[in-house]
Amino acid sequence: LALPKHMTADRLARIALTEVRKNPTLGKCDQGSFLGAIMQCAQLGLEPGGALGHAYLLPFENKRKQITEVQFIVGYRGMIDLARRSGQIVSLSARAVHAGDRFHYSYGLNETVDHVPAENGGGELTHVYAVAKLRDGGVQFEVMNRAEVEKVRNESNGYKSAIRYDRKDNPWIGFFEEMAKKTVIRRLFKYLPVSIELATAVA
Repeated sequence: LALPKHMTADRLARIALTEVRKNPTLGKCDQGSFLGAIMQCAQLGLEPGGALGHAYLLPFENKRKQITEVQFIVGYRGMIDLARRSGQIVSLSARAVHAGDRFHYSYGLNETVDHVPAENGGGELTHVYAVAKLRDGGVQFEVMNRAEVEKVRNESNGYKSAIRYDRKDNPWIGFFEEMAKKTVIRRLFKYLPVSIELATAVA
């Protein structure tokens, strides 16, 4: 009943079971929190895990309750998908800037962002930025440097738990660049004309 038209219950159930097989710790988590995370996937129409990177299901130690719960985290591709469904945003993209890239941006009356990736690629990530083109023709963008992204990461309960229990399944550890892109998109959302439902989902 909670699922949107583009996803079937059987498919979501199969995906959930695949996630448990990939990460057996999920099967040992509090069942209520696991079902709650799956329900959030259903309500938002996002697939957990897999190549799409829409969302992640992560074990999280709830020290207050003394149990392991499942935490639902929206990935950056999931956020882009949700934004496009709002109807107010024509396109939304996030890019990573690496050492050696030509990168310049400015705020103010004439806001601009210019990024030319280095031909040889690679190098340490220095910035991430997100650009949204709106239906009315406007453009909004947001830029974050690596230190700002790492500050957000370090305040994340999921990341703290992963470090404490030496878990490698946290996306901040295995997919830092993708999580950095999600972080800058999330900050950009504050300035975008999105629905209350979408804003709630991002929160």
